[in-house]
Amino acid sequence: MSAPALIRTPARYLLIGLGCALLNNAILIGADLAGLHYTAATLLTFVTTVPLAYFAHAVWTFSASLSWRGFYRFVAGSMSSLLLAAGAVALARGAMGLPMVIAAPLATVAMTVYNYLMARWAVRVPAP
Repeated sequence: MSAPALIRTPARYLLIGLGCALLNNAILIGADLAGLHYTAATLLTFVTTVPLAYFAHAVWTFSASLSWRGFYRFVAGSMSSLLLAAGAVALARGAMGLPMVIAAPLATVAMTVYNYLMARWAVRVPAP
């Protein structure tokens, strides 16, 4: 990987990640305000943001071809990330009683590095 790519790729990841995080937090906070349980709200964010994130990261962040195999790997990685997110939200919102406006961003911070590594692994499918 060239030096510009070493800077460009993480910067692009963070930009797409920021957009997904904002969407994720807006859904979590809006769902909470609407009275939806945080578990259901977390699942709602998953089905909303994962397809958008895969497309954006594959095409723009990592300049990789779209493929079903890459998408399935991304979904699998995102499912493990979902467990991390659900645990972080359950701890912050459920166990600690923090408001969702604090719990959602805390969960987002907890997932950032993990998600970068997972996304890079998922979309860069080696040739058969």
